[in-house]
Amino acid sequence: MRWVISLAVLGLALLLLLYQLGGGSLHDWDEAIYAQVTREMLQSDLWGTLRWNGSLFFHKPPLYFWLTALTYQLLGVNEFAARLWSALFGFGVIVLTFVLGVRIHSWAVGVGAALLLLGVNHGAYSHDFNFLSQARVGMLDVPLTFWIVGAVVLIWEAEERPWLITVIGLVAGLAFMTKAWPGGLALVLPFVYWLCTRHGRPQHLGYWLMAGGLAGLVALPWHLWEFTVYGNLFLENYFGLNLVGRLFRHIEQDPLPPYFYLDKVRRGFSLWGYLWPFAYLWGVWQACKYSNRPLWLLLIWITLPLVLFSLAQTKQGWYISMVYPGIALLLGLVLVDRLTDQVALAVVAVVMGLCCIRLPVGVDGAPGVKPFAPHVAQYVAPNAPLYVFERSCTPRGLSLPPGTLLQPGENVQPSLRFYLDRPLICLEPRDLAEGAHVPHAYIISQRKWLPHVNALGPIVFAGETYILIQWQ
Repeated sequence: MRWVISLAVLGLALLLLLYQLGGGSLHDWDEAIYAQVTREMLQSDLWGTLRWNGSLFFHKPPLYFWLTALTYQLLGVNEFAARLWSALFGFGVIVLTFVLGVRIHSWAVGVGAALLLLGVNHGAYSHDFNFLSQARVGMLDVPLTFWIVGAVVLIWEAEERPWLITVIGLVAGLAFMTKAWPGGLALVLPFVYWLCTRHGRPQHLGYWLMAGGLAGLVALPWHLWEFTVYGNLFLENYFGLNLVGRLFRHIEQDPLPPYFYLDKVRRGFSLWGYLWPFAYLWGVWQACKYSNRPLWLLLIWITLPLVLFSLAQTKQGWYISMVYPGIALLLGLVLVDRLTDQVALAVVAVVMGLCCIRLPVGVDGAPGVKPFAPHVAQYVAPNAPLYVFERSCTPRGLSLPPGTLLQPGENVQPSLRFYLDRPLICLEPRDLAEGAHVPHAYIISQRKWLPHVNALGPIVFAGETYILIQWQ
């Protein structure tokens, strides 16, 4: 019966992750950017340096883009192929969460934690807080979560087989190649747990040195190559803007409160979101009173990312997806401790079935763009200049240091670039005020900004959200 229930839960997870995965349209901004970066990689056949809208893209390492390029080659360039790897990594997270729950306590904790990750939210931007929604968009956070959960599983198994510490280095290197510096948590979290719980075993320090070396062996070659080719331009954009900048400045957003992520987690777990703070306090009490090693592992896993990302100035809901499996396991442990295994699992299954688990729907992440694109192709030749009117061509809140690479069309809506499949040039009001003019070119504008551009030429096509103007 346990095998049947386990396979049923994992089968349900796979169904929820893949059902209508290619429906709707890509989300602005990150999902559409990553999908287009991968397409340009294939079009240029240059797999070393990433490009967006024809310009260098130093924001992220290439591992996820390489994987997506493979699905593009097999399945074509479409929404399903752009999202598939995120969904598969999401399934891997659920499987590893189940396995870890079984290993640290019991089968009921593993199955219950897996079920707690399967809540579905139909909101257009639910990937800001809901784990299953995060796994159904083609972004980097769920793949990163997979590597972190894998590292946590390895450090737990290293209790009996210490040599597995070395393998954590491989996982950490892949995590770093997925999303740069947050991937370092795949090494930091297990190491902090080892420091807190393995006093008197210095003989294992050699395994950690080998783990660090293996992580560097995986992650350094690409970074050294980019620095060799592009020098300070790479450093200023990859580290200066995306590491230092996001830690100490508000990039592309207004300031957000320190408790921002606590609210995201509460929403992400639906009804259970009101229980998890009490579960956390219970875990702290139990860990300190009884030196409970599983609870120490979960508390370190949850606490360090929450504190780190809460202190950073730039905040996005999906940054914290890596703690969701740990919270699910902590909730499972609390329920099993207060109830029996069977009753706890029954409670989780009933509540999730009644309020949280349902079939996902395809979400239109960029309303109006996908149906607008074929009409643009009827009027604009592939190599003709195509301009996009935006209120600002520099991302909001971004103060660029000297030497930072500002890409053409930096603030152009990424879904336009993906669905139109041609380079776009950004126009803003000051360009028009200074007399910018390209005869016979075409301008795309949102309907709400029509007063700024209606004197430039005739409207050749009007969609629900966008219009196409011939510049005269």
